[in-house]
Amino acid sequence: MIKERCSISDFNELVTHLKDLTNALNAVHGDLYWLAMQTPDASAKQSMPAADLNVEMLTELKAAVDDMRLLLWQYIETASQVSPQLVRDGMESQRLQRVTKFLQLLRNRLGHTVNEQPVSFIERISAAVKERLEEKIA
Repeated sequence: MIKERCSISDFNELVTHLKDLTNALNAVHGDLYWLAMQTPDASAKQSMPAADLNVEMLTELKAAVDDMRLLLWQYIETASQVSPQLVRDGMESQRLQRVTKFLQLLRNRLGHTVNEQPVSFIERISAAVKERLEEKIA
């Protein structure tokens, strides 16, 4: 039987489930991203860690994510017809969150070096800016 209306408790459960799913997908994304970025030791003659994953499982996950993505875009399109500014604000907020998340992942991947010379482009730029600011203060 199809429900015509969703009760408040069902709606709250759905919202909670969506938040949990979003957090889980973000965690899986981070894990898969860094697994793919690992390079094997040249002397160890082993395959890339990402190549060891079950391809059938990954394609099933991809299909489920693709289906959900299409459905979510339909929801967003409908919402944009009802409240275009609200959707624009939400999309802009999401873009900023993605950039922030990427920078945090990058920072975590590069590690924190206190006494060593900066090794990444971002660390070199940060060190140069910090050095210039210290020169202006002195």
